[in-house]
Amino acid sequence: MNARRMTEGRIAELAEAWGGDVRRWPEGEREAARAWIEAHPDAADRALFEARQTDAALDAAPRLAVSAALRDRVIASAVGAGLRVRAAWPGLRRLLWLGGAGWAAAACAGVVFGATLSGHLALERQVEAVLDLASMTGLDDTAVLG
Repeated sequence: MNARRMTEGRIAELAEAWGGDVRRWPEGEREAARAWIEAHPDAADRALFEARQTDAALDAAPRLAVSAALRDRVIASAVGAGLRVRAAWPGLRRLLWLGGAGWAAAACAGVVFGATLSGHLALERQVEAVLDLASMTGLDDTAVLG
């Protein structure tokens, strides 16, 4: 794209997609973007402000570290199950592993929530049954419960 077609809106689109650092933008856009930014510094500051703030927040965020032992156990389990990951690009294995860990955590949370909720609902049904039985037979709840 050439400098004549670069606009504040296009700069904002690129910043939203690629961040506030022009060096991260697609190679074909960089030269025109740099020229536009140099020619329109105030507009560029407006267009890039949020992206630069987001970049700074992401750079300051702590990096999650997974223990090597857990990683090795997960990989060994996958290999034992006959699964193989072929990396189409270098970070694919790590991305797939992190995605799988997220799904596993969500599944565990669902099981815990379901077990807790089902126990509570079963208890409520038992209480309702006792109270219904007491009201139908004309007995008080101490006579029904023993």
